[in-house]
Amino acid sequence: MIRGTLTLLNRSIRGDALKSQAHWVRIASVILLLVFLFFAHFRSSIIGAPGLEFFRSMAYLGIALISLAGVGHFSNSITEEKEEGTLNLLLLADISPLSILLGKSTNRILSVFLIFAAQFPFALLSITLGGITVTQIFTTYLTLSAFLFLIANLALFASVVSRRSGEASGLMVLFTLFLLGLVPATYRACNELIQLGYLEANGRIHSGIESLKLLHDKTSVIDQISLIFEPNSEYAIFSWQVLYSFLLGTLFFLMAWAWFRRIVWLPETVEPNRVTISKPTRRWTPYIARPWPLALAWKDFYFLGGGPFFVAAKMILFPLWIILCREYSPEIYRYTSASGEQFARDALMIIFAIEAMLYSAQFLQSERQLGTLPTLLMLPRSVGQITYQKMLGCLIATVPTLIAILIAEYFLYQESPRELIIHSRGMFACLCVLMILCQLTVLCSLISKWGALPLAIGIMLITGMILAPFIAGAMTLISRANQGVLAELSPLIYSTAIVSGAIQFEIARRTRLIAGA
Repeated sequence: MIRGTLTLLNRSIRGDALKSQAHWVRIASVILLLVFLFFAHFRSSIIGAPGLEFFRSMAYLGIALISLAGVGHFSNSITEEKEEGTLNLLLLADISPLSILLGKSTNRILSVFLIFAAQFPFALLSITLGGITVTQIFTTYLTLSAFLFLIANLALFASVVSRRSGEASGLMVLFTLFLLGLVPATYRACNELIQLGYLEANGRIHSGIESLKLLHDKTSVIDQISLIFEPNSEYAIFSWQVLYSFLLGTLFFLMAWAWFRRIVWLPETVEPNRVTISKPTRRWTPYIARPWPLALAWKDFYFLGGGPFFVAAKMILFPLWIILCREYSPEIYRYTSASGEQFARDALMIIFAIEAMLYSAQFLQSERQLGTLPTLLMLPRSVGQITYQKMLGCLIATVPTLIAILIAEYFLYQESPRELIIHSRGMFACLCVLMILCQLTVLCSLISKWGALPLAIGIMLITGMILAPFIAGAMTLISRANQGVLAELSPLIYSTAIVSGAIQFEIARRTRLIAGA
């Protein structure tokens, strides 16, 4: 077993060492730490403990990176072998299921540890800056290590029980939300419902949520990190969070091993997924119109956006959602402290963001995984024309959501279009960020076959922390000069245009490179 584990671990480490994106993530994290160090030095005259502020930023950055790694990096450890059809080759090489799990998961844990190893000199520098002790640093890294162990084994379990990487990533999103704050939010909502008389104080629902809240308090990495950095706080090095994280991580690994031993020899597990054409079994088949002159836009509109049926459904449901929110605005304000129009607008913006990110993640992913990208580039169209046609199909599918957002925004302010633009500066900034994130997701899908969206979010998080203060500072200076709304938004517009142009150029270059053109 040890020989097989070490062989697979050596193979995985060598493969990851040849990938450039892992090194770029480490370099980007170090650059971000330099930015944190600059701000800590800048605020040292205001804050008496710059080292504490600097290391606190490092700790929360570690939580964010581990969470994103769980969604993208850890969750495809077994599903990538299932999708590529190489799981049976590992079994034929006399590598046991336990060795496969250990070799695939340990490599990913080591790759994340290398990122923290690159941050360790900055942790020592925070001691020199003042305000933090060696014990706090050791306790913080032990807490992050326990959280990493829990997330890695949770993702391993999700990867074993799922057939595709997308399913495993979806499970990890739910698990991560549960660990980071979904339970306290549910507990507060339950208490509000009890005060209003909709739930019983000692009912089964409240008791179950209270039990989950107690478990969350024992395993919450955010609460433990906050306790470590509080002044004069009494924290334990080996806290309940560390103990419960290691115990739950071990439990999920054993569950993954038991499940993997049961399914590893099944034909549907070891055989790769193939594209099949299902024969119609119904007498009446759904009507699909003939392709448009822009065939690629038609293809993505139907196969990614759902076609006219989903567009019509959204055209009916979204206005109905706005009407219901306006009708029950007092009740919504009682629970959320937001008006009905604002709640409807925010919910629609979240739906639009999810739609855009999902379309971006699948924009070129199927062509790359099925090997049809070279065939696509053989069409008498340039890479730009192919990309813009596919983008048009996705945009048509999101038109009802955009219209509903504008309607909700108008009902919220009920002013002229110019005043609407003034009040919607925050929404405009969110759209610019979403535009860059979607293009970055498409680029990451060309770099990595799995986990393109979490990788793009991680890159956006790091670069956004670096660039956002400069853009916000420029916008603040222009707003003080009273040059108008467009002048105030000009730094954001120019930055978005420059970054979008660079990403689109890289998308075209990598597309030709992958297709062999």
